[in-house]
Amino acid sequence: MQTESFIDFLAAFGRMHPPRMIYCEGENFPGWQARFREKLRTLRGPLPERVEQEIEIVESVSTEDHTRHLLRIPVSAISTLVAYLLVPHSLAPGERRPGLIVSHGHARYGIDSVCGVQGMDEEDNSRRAYGLSAVRSGYVVLAPAWWGWKGRDGHLDRIGNRDRCNVIQMAAAMYGMNVLDLHIQDGQAALDVLASRPEVDENRLGCIGNSYGGRTAMWLTIFDDRIKVCIPAGCMNTFRERSLKLSSCGIQYLPGILQYGDVPELFSLIAPRPMQLQAGKQDSLITPADRDGIETTVRRAYRLLGRECNFDYVLHPEGHLLLWEAAVPFLEQHL
Repeated sequence: MQTESFIDFLAAFGRMHPPRMIYCEGENFPGWQARFREKLRTLRGPLPERVEQEIEIVESVSTEDHTRHLLRIPVSAISTLVAYLLVPHSLAPGERRPGLIVSHGHARYGIDSVCGVQGMDEEDNSRRAYGLSAVRSGYVVLAPAWWGWKGRDGHLDRIGNRDRCNVIQMAAAMYGMNVLDLHIQDGQAALDVLASRPEVDENRLGCIGNSYGGRTAMWLTIFDDRIKVCIPAGCMNTFRERSLKLSSCGIQYLPGILQYGDVPELFSLIAPRPMQLQAGKQDSLITPADRDGIETTVRRAYRLLGRECNFDYVLHPEGHLLLWEAAVPFLEQHL
């Protein structure tokens, strides 16, 4: 008996139904961006209504060069965002600095990993603590914890060895919700807090992240114009490629996205705002052909808007990393 493969089925379906909103040469590009962005809004699901923020500071820890505040931020009547706020000691009285939303990926300890609180003595984790690097470089940092990670992981005892992202996405889908939607809402609540801080210039907000952190940086920047600069790293792969390898976690995308476009189109919506895309040559999670195709498409978007100077592409020689040393000059120039 011949064995049927669901991968073959998906590949055939994709060929029969290619994305319908790919930009066509000669088309008005800002018009295409507006139409594609509006289509994305129709793919989003129901969300609980936002509530007024009454932020609780759970604890504050003073380190050698910054103070770390653990925050609880009300997002809705039924959800609270846990986040770290990192404030550099080098701030002068009354000074306002740029603020960065620092998004964690599937790092072992979530916000503890990227903020240097835990795991710094394990393998090469010190290089993965880009939130800690950011505050030491003088930025005010807010690092939100995504569902399933430290601070918002009270359900993990029911998941066992299953994928923490896929399990909660399957449960949320029964209500018509999408976990990525919830994270976009959480990210916007985090932006509200960061913009309101007396140490922060609300007109100089950025967002950085690696892996799923890079993917959420992409989505949050698409849906919130307050982000003036973004640096997504470790996420230059396409959803089509992920689907055919059955390798994506379930909280990376909006349902139905491949009917209309893919990651190159999504990154193109960020133009002309400054963006640096980072990828590692040794990153086994990224297919070089897709990575190079994304870079070509996104560079064209900036060129069509006359702002190619706002796009930077860093193909570094390492693996699945955001290189802070590569991000620094870009942030200094644009933020």
